[in-house]
Amino acid sequence: MKGFLLLLQFMTRIPTPKMEYEPKQLGKAMKFFPIVGMIIGVILYYSFIVLNQYFDSPEVIAILIILIDIVLTGGLHLDGLADTFDGIFSYRSKKRMLEIMKDSRIGSNGALSLIIYFALKGTLLKEVISIDESPYFLLVMPVIARFNSTLNCGVGKYARPSGMGKSIVEETNMIGVLISFVITAAFSYYFVGMRGIYALIVVSILGIYFAKLMERKIGGITGDTLGAVVEMSTIIVLIVGAING
Repeated sequence: MKGFLLLLQFMTRIPTPKMEYEPKQLGKAMKFFPIVGMIIGVILYYSFIVLNQYFDSPEVIAILIILIDIVLTGGLHLDGLADTFDGIFSYRSKKRMLEIMKDSRIGSNGALSLIIYFALKGTLLKEVISIDESPYFLLVMPVIARFNSTLNCGVGKYARPSGMGKSIVEETNMIGVLISFVITAAFSYYFVGMRGIYALIVVSILGIYFAKLMERKIGGITGDTLGAVVEMSTIIVLIVGAING
């Protein structure tokens, strides 16, 4: 329970009892990261239910849901997305890429990645909301996305000799990944049936590829790439939701 609350405290802005940061505890709790996604998904889904009573425009609802999502996470994973794209598309040496990713300033590649991300997410959310009167993909989306981050920890290695994400990666083993997968698959199937399983399979395959790509590019995964994979997985899940609608 302590590890999960620490995970909730570290990965979201949802109010929790304040606890001292323990890297190993956080790492061991990564198998429960999809449960954090469930909490976020429930909030997003019921936000839609409320917003749908007051707004006729799916575009407005989609934008407001995106804003709520950002508030819930504090933009933590978006920062990782921008930093990752700044580093990877700098086409420098591995060492220089890691330095760029650690820089708090956003570059042109990072800004471009955020523009494309929000354009895609807004459009796809609008599509999912328009297709389904009760869009359960809002529940499933953050769960599958967070599983992929756990999967990356399990199949990848940490790129730096030290850092905040080192224990998260090292303490996540394949047993933890399997537990995380079962939680995600059961939840996804319950709410959206085989569409959820299809989305999970696609996200998992691309997630493993991404982890191996990061090993080739920068020597492994980092906290930034773990954030990036959450946001990119969100888009993939929404694409599956829109196609199957």
